[in-house]
Amino acid sequence: MKVRQLLAAVFCMLLPFFVYGQTDRNDPEYRKFYLSVNAGWDFALGSSSTALTENLTLPATKRGFSPGFDGAWFFSKNYGVGIKYGFYTSGYRKRTSLEYRGHTPDSYVYELRSLSFKEKTHIFGPAIYARWPLGDSKWMILANAGVVALHNDLSEIRREIIKAEIHTINSPDSNPSNPSILEELREGASDHKGISAGFTLSAAIRYHLTPFAGISIQTSGLYASLSRMRYYNFMNERYETGDFSRKIGRVGLSAAIDFCF
Repeated sequence: MKVRQLLAAVFCMLLPFFVYGQTDRNDPEYRKFYLSVNAGWDFALGSSSTALTENLTLPATKRGFSPGFDGAWFFSKNYGVGIKYGFYTSGYRKRTSLEYRGHTPDSYVYELRSLSFKEKTHIFGPAIYARWPLGDSKWMILANAGVVALHNDLSEIRREIIKAEIHTINSPDSNPSNPSILEELREGASDHKGISAGFTLSAAIRYHLTPFAGISIQTSGLYASLSRMRYYNFMNERYETGDFSRKIGRVGLSAAIDFCF
């Protein structure tokens, strides 16, 4: 589904809530059960990297898409317990090129380097929820914190290095269509998967549309540390588990629609 179609569908869903919310003059009802569906963008915290091999190091992905949901039961007006799920997907692709003098005065070297991979992270676990109304208005502050199980997947890992020496047109050995290859390396790595525990923290401001629905803008953070990851060893033709140091720190901003009943 295209983004324009998705936005149109969301608007059609929210339109009855706005109309109903304008005619409802009662204060928000504090119901026990809460369900929120959210989606937005997240960004990396810090510059943590992971060394898969001696010559292959993966940096942190900078930006990604992060949908998720929260479900909670409020045992009092302000506090409750529940579960949360989040899915983070992002990718990394960097391509650099250099040009410098070759081995002879009439030649130059063209160097190309590229690195790319994809990252997916699932989180699921319990959380503590809190909510505080802002006076008698329809605005409310929401917050939650939880300890979650985290599954991280690195895939489609590709690295390429090409160095070619090309003679200038004035050189008697000139043949631009057949450059001298000084170095050529194309390699990939198998999928790396790891499971760990993580910590999440979210805060949001919510607008009460109807007695049973609202919309909110929220910011959230995720932190986890992986020490072991499972991968396929092509040399031994089997799956193995290796020791890796991978830190995951992300902060995001998303929009949500929620329901209380």
